[in-house]
Amino acid sequence: MKNSKLLLTSALVSTVAMGVAAHAETKISGGATYTYSSLNGTSKANNTQGAGKEVQIDISKSGELDNGLGFSAGFSLEQDGSQTSFDGSEGNFMKVSSGNTSVMYNIDKAKNLSASVVPRASTSINTMAVGLATTAFDYSPGSQAQQSAWNLELSQKFDGGSATLVYVPRMGDAGGNNDGIDTTQTGTSMDVIIEATPVDGAKVRLAISDAEAASSTLQDQKVTQIGASYNFGQFAVGYQQADIDQADSTEDKQKEYGITYSVSDKLTVGLLQTSTDNNSAKDEEITAAQIGYNLGPVTVEAYGISVKDPAGSATAADEEKFGLRLGTKF
Repeated sequence: MKNSKLLLTSALVSTVAMGVAAHAETKISGGATYTYSSLNGTSKANNTQGAGKEVQIDISKSGELDNGLGFSAGFSLEQDGSQTSFDGSEGNFMKVSSGNTSVMYNIDKAKNLSASVVPRASTSINTMAVGLATTAFDYSPGSQAQQSAWNLELSQKFDGGSATLVYVPRMGDAGGNNDGIDTTQTGTSMDVIIEATPVDGAKVRLAISDAEAASSTLQDQKVTQIGASYNFGQFAVGYQQADIDQADSTEDKQKEYGITYSVSDKLTVGLLQTSTDNNSAKDEEITAAQIGYNLGPVTVEAYGISVKDPAGSATAADEEKFGLRLGTKF
């Protein structure tokens, strides 16, 4: 552990000492997503419908340091639903690069296990399932600490893909004010993610995560994720699975299948299905149908999702949800 902390400290000091930006450009962009959905819940009282909102402003800067190295930095301001203020912990990063190699100090920016190679016509299963009973399927199996903690990402691009190492010195560390320290979190984690395109139209993904146990009564949490997809003409198909050794010594397995069809260069339809074994009475099964239509500056998405045996319960009623999403970038 001492060696890991020494490596992190050395990398940060080296990054700071690399020089100031000689030429830089600042950009402001963002996006907005407005939704409306209806939910058929586990009881009549849980049946409901309503609107949703997510808006975000992205501020970034890129350029070249005096010594010729590439440089970029940025952060996002996000506001969801009825929030009265912006969340400033989104996508904070500072990155230095040389050719195909980069080092990035960040929170909520590094590559992680929440990605999937399975093709979609709209949003993810987890997003569609918001508002339903707790589901066992999770695009972020385990703690996925680097999404909510400051971390160091080392990435190396190669012909047809990339290899990424993400080191989290303190899981859950969202940072203190100014030079302050968040001392409430413990444990480290490390992820290795390899993505490649072996042939035209094909994508493969291998990811391994190892998170240190939070106490002596728990075991380290480990995740192995593999996936592949292939695009042939108007069709795309994909499969991804995750094997999860949980901190309580149980083992979970989850699988995702997907297929999309491009009706035209503007219209895409798709089907997704997941199966999750979380050591419960039943395997949870989720099925979703999606439609995506690109109107240039505006995207229109519609979906329907059905959850059978939510969270693996043999007694919980099945649930359904239908949604409409309008999105734009600026």
